[in-house]
Amino acid sequence: MNFFFRDYRSAVDYENFGDVLSIDTTYRTNKYNLICAPFVGINHHMQNVIFGLAFMSDETESSFEWLFTTFLDSINGKQPQTIFSDQCQAMMNAIETVFPHSHHRLCQWHINQNAPSHFGSLNGDSTFKQLWYKCMTYCESEDEFEATWKYMIDTYNLDDHRWLNGMYRLREKWATAFSSGRFSAGLLATSRSEATNMTLKKACNKLSSLYEFVMNYAKIQNDWRNKEKTEDTRCRHGKPAQILKNHPLLINAAEVYTISIYQLFEIELVNSLNCKFVEPPSCFGNDWNWLEVKVKSHDENSRVRHVVFNKQSHEIKCSCHKFETMGILCKHALMMFNCMDVTVLPDSYILKRWMKNVRNRIKYDFEECCSGGGGDHVSEMVFVNQIMRSMYDLTQLSKPQEDARKILYRLVAIAKDEISNLVQNLSVDDETPCDDITSNGYMAKAQKEPKERGKVHIIC
Repeated sequence: MNFFFRDYRSAVDYENFGDVLSIDTTYRTNKYNLICAPFVGINHHMQNVIFGLAFMSDETESSFEWLFTTFLDSINGKQPQTIFSDQCQAMMNAIETVFPHSHHRLCQWHINQNAPSHFGSLNGDSTFKQLWYKCMTYCESEDEFEATWKYMIDTYNLDDHRWLNGMYRLREKWATAFSSGRFSAGLLATSRSEATNMTLKKACNKLSSLYEFVMNYAKIQNDWRNKEKTEDTRCRHGKPAQILKNHPLLINAAEVYTISIYQLFEIELVNSLNCKFVEPPSCFGNDWNWLEVKVKSHDENSRVRHVVFNKQSHEIKCSCHKFETMGILCKHALMMFNCMDVTVLPDSYILKRWMKNVRNRIKYDFEECCSGGGGDHVSEMVFVNQIMRSMYDLTQLSKPQEDARKILYRLVAIAKDEISNLVQNLSVDDETPCDDITSNGYMAKAQKEPKERGKVHIIC
């Protein structure tokens, strides 16, 4: 039997941090030999967060398609920007089918662990290894990758190398040159999922029952959530230790970012002091508002980066693509900001998922729902999820202040009275069900489809 479950908080977590998803199926529960598949992401403190957990009896393409479809159904169909997985062909095929709008990345760690068994005598050639690692991580453009790969293949006469030819066909899934414009939170591997697997493995032994396994999982999840709460409190009431004092960009960053992300931003700003212009700024194209400049570190072996900056809108782009992949500005862009006296980070360069108040933001527009933008057309399950998420956000926003709590109590009481009066005055003919998905949710759906027997969805 294949089995997937998540709780309500997991859906809220996914709403905030579901842009990057890591799935690893390398761990099996000992007693039942079931494949454990945690859905893992990264929160605003760079901590692990679990979006759900699956137990699978097999690793067939149909099972993975069922699992991924079930996962999407449980979080209202929102697809991640990037998915990391191991090199399982059945999983790869299912991801391509179920997540057509997501960028699928293969775990570089798994590839590097597997590569030596295919390299043979080349394992002792340091130049070959440097070329291989450059193809994996250090090429900044597709053209550079293609040139480096061709040089490696031609130099070592590897045209007929079966494994390398297979990896070349999958190059868009593992070489960073093909993902420079895709957000990945700085990840290159499924290490987040593997760390989760290791934690689960330590919590269970070969005699553990499925019930004991799930209860231990719940304890681990609760522990992680408490750690996140601790960090939220630290960010709300504390200040990060600063290397540079009174720098306007750092003051701005400390106000919006969590402490963990602020520290990464500060490192980039400090490193910008080690950068220099290769040549003076020049106009970019025919627009005088755009400047183009070449930047590099003082290290002689450092790359030259191309930075383009708009003097009016403060829009900036760098050839290193750090903002696109990580969500914070690079040292090259920050050097340009300093030179052009930009003292406040533009809103477009403050990624909401890294902000300290990301959980306080209200996700749904009630006015849009009331005006027919979704309230009359969404399923019962989606309606419940929307309202519960909104109420959760309002509760989180209100709980630190007594006055805010009183406002929420008062508005909830008013809503309760008005809805109760409306329901009491309805006739039987006025009651129109939204759809055939009952309060049993996915269990009801599974019972209606005989082909899904033996595969269970649970939402708490």
